[in-house]
Amino acid sequence: MAILGTFTMQPADEWDYDIDYSEWLTPSDGLSDQVAPEVTVEQEGLEIEAVIRDYENRRVKIWISGGVDGERYKVEVTTRTSEGRTRQDEFYIVVRDF
Repeated sequence: MAILGTFTMQPADEWDYDIDYSEWLTPSDGLSDQVAPEVTVEQEGLEIEAVIRDYENRRVKIWISGGVDGERYKVEVTTRTSEGRTRQDEFYIVVRDF
């Protein structure tokens, strides 16, 4: 598991976050085309709009929106590979209405 960091966004923002697996994956492995990445948020309020696999660049893009001012959200991403590996990453979103 890797903690990828903490990011700040406003409640009206819709942002994308990329997770790059190219250095972690072996040369023969890639993102699974059978099992989609699972993205969960601990508490309600932050919306996962889309999860997109980029097979060529070995990345997962997560589109996120919403949230409540002053709240901190933990986003967990579980990704599986074509050779059966599983990796869980997490990052935090802090919502601030400036």
